[in-house]
Amino acid sequence: MRALALIGTAILAGAFGAGCSPESGPTAENRSTLEAVTSKTAEHFSSITPLDEIFFDSPCNGEDIHMTGTLSAEDTFYGTTDYFLHHELQVVVSETGTGLTTGATYRSHDVNHESFNSPTLEAPNLTFTYGETYYFISPTPGLSFRGQFAFHFVALPSGEFKVTRDVGSLECGL
Repeated sequence: MRALALIGTAILAGAFGAGCSPESGPTAENRSTLEAVTSKTAEHFSSITPLDEIFFDSPCNGEDIHMTGTLSAEDTFYGTTDYFLHHELQVVVSETGTGLTTGATYRSHDVNHESFNSPTLEAPNLTFTYGETYYFISPTPGLSFRGQFAFHFVALPSGEFKVTRDVGSLECGL
């Protein structure tokens, strides 16, 4: 891994150096580009949140399920203080619960990932993607189920918007 970091550093140094002749410096003409490169930052946040909630209307029998557990999130932003060019969010929910009609026990696992990316503020060829898959597992036959959802959105520099993927499902009986 250390060799890859050194190679990456060498490539970056070469790329920055290639744009500068020995007599050039941060003049009024190229200072804004230099400042734009150096003023971007990455911010990373982690959190764990306790949950106590009701999942309404199981697709298997229509019952509501009382769930408790945790939501763990990892969130990263990249950009300036005025705007961000990249965002990644990963959420994992782990819960156990009880069916409010049958008393059946459940454990659930939910993973979702969200991302936003735009190469520049001036040319917003941006993408937004969201995907989620969750499982509710019960030892009671016929009560386990899963759901999934995927969405992908593209905004082109022309101002045109396209949804290239929008699918979802909720299935009883794993």
